Amino acid sequence: MLQCRSLAGIAAVPSDIALEDLSLEQLSKIEITSVSKQSESLLDAPASVFVITADDIRRSGVNSIPEALRLAPGVEVARINSHQWAISIRGFNSDITNKLLVLIDGRSVYSPLYAGVFWDVQDAMLDDIDRIEVISGPGGTLWGANAVNGVINIITRSAKDTQGGLLELGGGNEERKFGGVRYGGQLGDAAVRAYIKSSDHDASRKLDGNGGNDDWRMTQGGFRLDWQPVAADRFTLQGDVYHGSEDGIFPGSFTFGTLPGASFHDEVNLAGSNLLGRWSRQLDATSDFTLQVYYDHTLRDIPSTYQEKRDTGDIDFQHHFTLGQRNDLLWGLGYRWTSDDIDNTTFASFIPDHRIDETFSAFLQDKIDLWQQRVFLTLGSKLEHNDYSGFEYQPNARLSWLISDKQTAWTAISRAVRIPARLDTDLQLAIPLNIGIPVYVTVQGNKHIESEKLIAYEAGYRVQLTPAVSIDLATFYDDYDDIQTAETGAPILVVNPPLVYGVLPKTLESGIEGKAYGGTLMMNWRPLTNWRLRFQYALFDMHLENKPGSNDVDSKTEEDNSPHNQYAVYSFLDLPHQLSLYTGVRHVDGLKNLDSPNYTSVDVGLIWNPLTYLQLSVTAQNLNDPSHLEFGPSQGQEIERSIYGKIQWRF
Repeated sequence: MLQCRSLAGIAAVPSDIALEDLSLEQLSKIEITSVSKQSESLLDAPASVFVITADDIRRSGVNSIPEALRLAPGVEVARINSHQWAISIRGFNSDITNKLLVLIDGRSVYSPLYAGVFWDVQDAMLDDIDRIEVISGPGGTLWGANAVNGVINIITRSAKDTQGGLLELGGGNEERKFGGVRYGGQLGDAAVRAYIKSSDHDASRKLDGNGGNDDWRMTQGGFRLDWQPVAADRFTLQGDVYHGSEDGIFPGSFTFGTLPGASFHDEVNLAGSNLLGRWSRQLDATSDFTLQVYYDHTLRDIPSTYQEKRDTGDIDFQHHFTLGQRNDLLWGLGYRWTSDDIDNTTFASFIPDHRIDETFSAFLQDKIDLWQQRVFLTLGSKLEHNDYSGFEYQPNARLSWLISDKQTAWTAISRAVRIPARLDTDLQLAIPLNIGIPVYVTVQGNKHIESEKLIAYEAGYRVQLTPAVSIDLATFYDDYDDIQTAETGAPILVVNPPLVYGVLPKTLESGIEGKAYGGTLMMNWRPLTNWRLRFQYALFDMHLENKPGSNDVDSKTEEDNSPHNQYAVYSFLDLPHQLSLYTGVRHVDGLKNLDSPNYTSVDVGLIWNPLTYLQLSVTAQNLNDPSHLEFGPSQGQEIERSIYGKIQWRF
């Protein structure tokens, strides 16, 4: 019978051992689910995958999900200002990155408005996060469109694992004040927890040394219920609600033929809620199914720009079973419905201002045992129908060789697509030029724009050299087509007495193709039982070219939006007297297109547990540098040194 290797001679990681107590060999056998949607050992996974553990998050002292993602090799995390991040994997980084799929407990959090993620509203009690699985490379076969360059799956702990109370309070010079309370208990046969957290963040700094006017405040609460009435059935019900505001400087309003008024200080209003239900049933020893349903509501109100209200519903079913002795099959069906209402301005309009979209999907994947549960071939594809580009298919083939219980080699070829979003087809953008007379650059969406396409070739190797040393190498070569461009048309002079103004029109098209290559190297070393070191290196290079007929001069420069090299060394050291010390040193190459210089950041975190129920910590970020740019002066502001303390009390 077909089995994963953790069931065929290698013991799984015991559930009662804390992650900080695991050996490197045990860490390599952490069970993950994001590569195949089924539980498998990290060592065996036929993809470039890294797990940010709960212990990594706790020891590093990070205070947000984007900051935690810096711990993963190959993830490009650039903080633009106090509340805005540019996050991508394998290129195309920007403030509206649209080729990365992000999930929280299986709920997609990408915005159908532009197919990206608003990171300022993705949050959780960090103590409740079990792990963050980071997949570098296409995941479209299982996860669908927009999982082009990677998948980030944030997985929280079951309510039964968070019983009792937790109170945390903290503050510092940038993270001015934050706190939260969570309590878990029993509700009949079910385990349940509820939480509420709030934070207040200081502004970043302008290049002239003045404040960036981008302070932000956020409050979020939620609950989770887990119920297992019988051994075969598991039910989960969870939800969140949030509200916040962000300061900013916004452009004055205008109409065509008039110059905009003076810029003004105001707030972006943010609000949202979600509710998710999941039923999993074990049919027999080799067969199970999962049914998941969720609803998501968001509101984003940006002064003088636009207001978006959106409701999304999603249903997903998957069935796993074995067929004979060699075939492990997984298939599923999905349906998503999303509806929006947008209040337009002259600056940014979406026509129509109300739209309902539907996506239907089906996938099938077969993991075939080619030789003695050592060589596996995984074949599969996803078929989707959406209201923008019609039918899309996303096949993949993965070959893995479990050379021994301590080493695995794998290779893969995949096709993935980024389907158009509202911004691509329905946007009408008008940007006034400050030249003394009314002239506007307009950007027009294109209802016939193509999906962006990728063919990816990957290979990797993992080995546990000794009980104290492990290495993970992953390489890739990406071939892109139909990448979005903004094609310039002939200038237009509008004469409508008494108004006279000029228009420089641009239309969104699919005018660029390109190649990218690179890889990641990670080495874990435990020189002492109480000391763990991790070295990470990521190499990336991209070359984009205009296709015949394209006159776009800006999109090609995006090849320089991602660092060519990223290095990091992380140290996790246990000290006497219940102390632990974290040190992280990161170097990021400059971004030529954004005029952003390279930078090195040193982060330090010290934790003290004087009592089993009490934890005190202090964290310093950018300790070596008063401030630095991470995403260029044209888009970002300087990120300052941050020092904050935190107290946690468990009861």
